[in-house]
Formats: sequence, structure tokens, C-alpha cells
Amino acid sequence: MDIETIAKVAQRCFASIPTVVLGSGASMPHGLPGMKALSQYLNSSVHPKGSTEEEKWSAVSQALDRGEHLEAALEGLNLPASLLHKIVGSTWNCVNEKDAELYRRLYADPFAYPLGELLAKLFHSSANSVDVVTTNYDRVVEYACNSAGLLFQTGFAPGYLQKWDAGNKITFRSGHKEARIVKIWKVHGSLDWFQTADERVIGLPVFTLPDSGVTPLIVTPGLNKYEKTSEDPFRTTINGADTALKRAAAFLCIGFGFRDKHIHPKIIERCRERMFRSWCWRRS
Repeated sequence: MDIETIAKVAQRCFASIPTVVLGSGASMPHGLPGMKALSQYLNSSVHPKGSTEEEKWSAVSQALDRGEHLEAALEGLNLPASLLHKIVGSTWNCVNEKDAELYRRLYADPFAYPLGELLAKLFHSSANSVDVVTTNYDRVVEYACNSAGLLFQTGFAPGYLQKWDAGNKITFRSGHKEARIVKIWKVHGSLDWFQTADERVIGLPVFTLPDSGVTPLIVTPGLNKYEKTSEDPFRTTINGADTALKRAAAFLCIGFGFRDKHIHPKIIERCRERMFRSWCWRRS
């Protein structure tokens, strides 16, 4: 395909206000870890205790040492809750370390977010909202929206102690009109999503993992992944992402590996429904 044809496809895609799909490759240019870096971090930071944990983690660790990616290493394994808790905590710490560095650069260089510019350009239209579906835990999309002066919604009410809005009833207004907004569907959770000891879902905009009282709500690969996503906030978020994918007139996929079983089938299904306009970019 020549450059001119590529340009025409891209123009048609952007004119259709695509649903944006982001994978880890969209965050890696900002210094966030990819699957390989996360695998190495987990292999060195997770310390199992007891024979059950040691047996399960040994199988995962050996797979990682063989060069298998994290999803393959954890696929089909029913991990004990204690070990899963350690994996979730280490995953949170790994991603948060780089996310916090990126946040500290936000006010120093607010124009270092091409994604923010892209989202702002999509609003040079009659569109009142843009959907972003992502498997990432980090807050790159949120920072990008801030850099471009865009309002965004992740399913939580604004504030320092954020309440989960299961019905998506919260709206923003600009004067007498409903404000334009980026709807971010984080199907695997986010660094600022937590569950309390009494099983309440809350949002905490923190950069240090609390020692006790709350558990990060992020879904790691493996058998437990699909068990966890049957509960809120994941259930509502995945339903919202499904709707965004089903009604999309075009897709813009950035750094997405097409391995996730929550998103990939929906994209394929939508593409088969019609002569579909899509544009995909992945880091080489």
C-alpha cells in the first residue's frame, strides 16, 4: 500500500471519529513498562511462601525464564489468593513507579502528549464524546486529556475519595450544553481503583500503594482474569467498552497486540459487519 492510499484510509478513519483502542505500546514511549519489563519485574519481586505458592510460582517463573510473555505464563493457572495478591501488588508497584514519574512531568511539559493532541483534533467535529478503550492500568490517557484541556470520565466521581458511579449518571455541563468528554473504558482496571476491606469500590488518586485496608483493582493475566471481570467496576466498564466497539464507525488502534479476549473478538465482529474503516499503529 503506497503512502497516498494510506493517507486516504487514515483521513476516512478520522472523519468517522474512530473509537480509540490502546495497548501497552501506546504507553511505552512515555517510559511505562511493556509486558517484557513487567515480567522481569515480577520474576524478581514476587517471593512465594509455602509449598502451594512455591509450586505455582515456580511454573510461572520457569515460563518467564524461557522467554514466554506474561499472559502465556499465567494462562490457565488457578493461583492461590495469597499469591495472586502478591502478583497484583508487584504489578501495581512496577507500573506506578513509571506512572508517577510521568505525572511529575505533566506540569513541566504539558505538550509532550501526542495522544492529547489527537483526541483534541477528534473534537474538531460535531462529536460530543470520544471513546477510548484500553487494557492499560496506567493513567497516560488521563494525563493526555489534562494536557489538552479535555474532560474525561472513567466511571468514578471526581474527588480525592472517588465513588464508583455504576449507572454512569454523572455528566458535565458547559453553560447550558452538555460538555464534550472523553469516555475512557479501562477494561483491566486502573492504578487508582481499589476495593476496601468491606468490599466497597473506590477511587484513590495516590502514588504509593497503601499498606493495608484496600486492594488494587487491576486484572492480571491468567485464569483469575475472567473470574474477576464478572464483578464491578469491571462488568460495567467492559459493557461500556463493548457498546463503544459495537457502534464504532472506525477504529484507531495504537500499540494494541490483539491478544485480549475482551476486546479482540468485538473488533473482528464489527469489522465483519460492514466494509469497515480502521487504522492500526504499533511500535516496531
